[in-house]
Amino acid sequence: MILGWGEKKLGIAAPLHGRIMDITAVPDPVFGEKMLGDGFAVEPSLEENTVAAPCDGEVVLVADTKHAVALRAQGVEMLIHVGLDTAALGGEGFQALVRSGDQVSAGIPLLSFDRDILQAKGKSLVTVLVVTNEAEAVKKIAKDFTQSSAVLTVTVK
Repeated sequence: MILGWGEKKLGIAAPLHGRIMDITAVPDPVFGEKMLGDGFAVEPSLEENTVAAPCDGEVVLVADTKHAVALRAQGVEMLIHVGLDTAALGGEGFQALVRSGDQVSAGIPLLSFDRDILQAKGKSLVTVLVVTNEAEAVKKIAKDFTQSSAVLTVTVK
């Protein structure tokens, strides 16, 4: 048997344009210390205000405060969280573009944000993508911060 032959892999793109960094660089211990799981973050470019699906999948959660959305793809669950401490805004500055249960293709807009409102409230725009069920669904995560089209390559259990 050839090792790795037949393994299922899931490519996960950056959900928006900007500077990609490891999740450990996020200045919030919940994300930076990987309390929710492994992943990466994006500091959005100046013109960016829309979060897109990083892969084909199903929307499993849209936060009531519209600052976060969760997807499931090939059994892998991921949370995309816009900004730091943005839940406290109660949805101000955010618009959900999908609903729980929607099937989405990579690149489809999931939510948008008003950067002027968020910055006026003193909120960081760093957007985190974290794999939340790594122990149950993932064999291995490979990272490539130079490829926005495939930042993570997840080998699925």
